[in-house]
Amino acid sequence: MASPETIRSQVRKRLAAQRALVGQLLRLREQLQGSLFARYGVCGKEGCACRVGRKHGPYLVLSTRSGGRGDFAYLDPSQAEKARNLVVRYRQFQAGMRRLKRVNADLVSLLKRYQAAMARQGGLRFGLSSARA
Repeated sequence: MASPETIRSQVRKRLAAQRALVGQLLRLREQLQGSLFARYGVCGKEGCACRVGRKHGPYLVLSTRSGGRGDFAYLDPSQAEKARNLVVRYRQFQAGMRRLKRVNADLVSLLKRYQAAMARQGGLRFGLSSARA
C-alpha cells in the first residue's frame, strides 16, 4: 500500500496535468466540426475532356453536421485553408478532452485511495462525513 504522502504527491502531479490540459483546451476554443475534402466533377457537355480523362476541379468542400442533418459548402482556397486549420483544432480539442477525462478518472481513483489510506491511519477524512444529523 502506498502511503498517504505518496498518494498526495501523485494527486498534485495529476492536478498539474489537469491544469495544463485545461489551458491547452481553452486555447483551442475556436474550432469547426466537420471534414474538408476535394471534389472533382463531370459536366454535361458531350465533347468535354472531363468525360474521358481529366475531371473538373478540385472543388474544396466543407462537410458539417448539425442537429442530425448534414450540410456542405464549397469554399475558395483562402476559406479552405482557414477551415482546414479550424477542423484540425476541433480534432485536437476532442483528443484533449479524452486525455482530460482519463486524468480526471485517475484523480478520482487517487483521492479514493488517499481517503482509504487516511482512514486506515485513523486520520481525518475529506468529503461527506458519515455522521448522522
